[in-house]
Amino acid sequence: MQDDFEYDALTFRAPQRTRWYTRLWPACLGHGCFGQKRPQFQLYLIGYDPVGQLQRAASVGDVALVEKFINGSEYHINEIDRRGRTSLHYACAHNHPNVVAWLVSNDCTDINIQDDEGCTPLIKATQRDNVECISILLMQGADPHIVDFGGDAALHHAVIRGNITIAEKLLKYKANIDAKTEYGLTPYKLALYERQHQMAEFLIKNGAEAHSVLQPNRSLIDPEDGLAASKPKW
Repeated sequence: MQDDFEYDALTFRAPQRTRWYTRLWPACLGHGCFGQKRPQFQLYLIGYDPVGQLQRAASVGDVALVEKFINGSEYHINEIDRRGRTSLHYACAHNHPNVVAWLVSNDCTDINIQDDEGCTPLIKATQRDNVECISILLMQGADPHIVDFGGDAALHHAVIRGNITIAEKLLKYKANIDAKTEYGLTPYKLALYERQHQMAEFLIKNGAEAHSVLQPNRSLIDPEDGLAASKPKW
């Protein structure tokens, strides 16, 4: 017993090295690193950062600089970046109606040009709830029937957002109130699926067909062929 005590007294016990995560934990407490959910964003709300000088000028609403670039023949008005986005896309995404108005007043502007997601400037403005930009685009002849590569037209995006003001503007310019998504959903059925009840009532009042009812957040069934469809990837 005495030998054991003397051995323990003479033995050098090196401090154990702490794991990296035990050192990280105290530093992160109270700073949101752990225990808090990160905000989830729809894909169309992020990743729309301009690349070129013309696109940057449009995204910050600098009309004078946009005009200088285009009139000085430094850039073409329909010039696209690697994502297929024009200065008009960026002006609509970042809500600069003054830039939008200047761009669409130019006869060379392709108002319905699509980016690499199939979004026209009108669809992009709808995704961002930018009402004034939408009004300018529609007055200048933007086509509300074009769908993106996910199969959704501007009206479908307005329904998902629950934006009745934009939906009303699109219908005023002859958007198809019964247009189907690639999953077979009309705007009315899409409103039910998204639990946008006020939007559903608005669409019924404006002539939407409601011959069948879709239960929200259930498997989607196409009433015409009875086949189950995949859940929309929104």
